[in-house]
Amino acid sequence: MREVRTLRNQRPLTAFLAFLLALGLALAQTLLLDLKAQKVVVKEGKEVLEEALAVAPGDTLEWRLVAENRGKETLRQVALVIPIPKETFYLDGTATPLRLGNATIHPEFSFDGGKTFGLPPLKKRVRVVENGKEVEKEVEVDPKEYTHARWVLPELKPGQKVEVRLRTMVK
Repeated sequence: MREVRTLRNQRPLTAFLAFLLALGLALAQTLLLDLKAQKVVVKEGKEVLEEALAVAPGDTLEWRLVAENRGKETLRQVALVIPIPKETFYLDGTATPLRLGNATIHPEFSFDGGKTFGLPPLKKRVRVVENGKEVEKEVEVDPKEYTHARWVLPELKPGQKVEVRLRTMVK
């Protein structure tokens, strides 16, 4: 009898999980995301973007994320995230704010693999030895330690397309 009850009680959970999966698939079809990396080169004194077919230490890459709402409904609280590859580091100040109507969306950053985000300067707690004793101190996170950049849009209307960008340097 107990097994029957367990199976019966799982039906609403299974239905809910199926609903979440369907919602995720619908959202994936509604929100088109296109992330591209291009190599920044200087030709005749001007910056030019080229395909990043091969890179070397010291090369600068520009990452562009284009988001387009292809659905019929306004999307709310849309998080656009650009992960910063571990083989590169973020170039401070290159993730520019996004103008969206009358709003300015400033990029937030993460240094813990995208678990938490905040506006710079980011802070972290570290243990250091001072006068022979171990103490915990709050220090500013170097932008080179950032792992992700994120812009949270209050809304993205049907047919609306936005682009965010940042630059990294190959280690």
